Amino acid sequence: MYNNFTDNQQLTVHNSPSPIPHPRTSKKKFTLIELLVVIAIIGILVAMLMPVLTSVRKRARITKAKAEMNAIITAIKSYESTYGILPVPASWTNGDIGTPYDHLMTLLTDVPAPNSSTAYENSRHIRFLDVPDNYTTDSYLNPWQGKYEVYMDTDYDDELTGPPPDNDTLYGTVFIATDDGGGDRVYSWK
Repeated sequence: MYNNFTDNQQLTVHNSPSPIPHPRTSKKKFTLIELLVVIAIIGILVAMLMPVLTSVRKRARITKAKAEMNAIITAIKSYESTYGILPVPASWTNGDIGTPYDHLMTLLTDVPAPNSSTAYENSRHIRFLDVPDNYTTDSYLNPWQGKYEVYMDTDYDDELTGPPPDNDTLYGTVFIATDDGGGDRVYSWK
């Protein structure tokens, strides 16, 4: 073979960049400042969303309570249609959330409420109101774990005194109210 290089010539190698970058210099790392900025932005977004989520949760509970109130009203009116009288337990007082309330729920669900006697069963054993999962331990509770205040027109004059603080005269047969756990009232008719 014939060599084109003479002894005085040297092979010159050009220092061109290698096609494969060096692993240590190719990775860009986050600095501590950049990481803190990202964490701060996430924190601000979460802080902005919390009031929205809280209000959505509150509206959902109010909607659930109104649906349950309507179910109770429908059950009371169905009972009245079936038996010809309102399901008024002994010693009924409008708005009472004690033993008479439990007896009313027993009449409507045909399932004895906690600490309730079976003397308040409806005679045909019709279930006018669905029973929640926790009914046998907690009675029929609103979404804030309280009882509904039921107001019925027991003298059938289509007029009754509503719940406090207003005590307005209401025209109709059945009305229900409850507290939302935050000091506000939820009504079946508003």
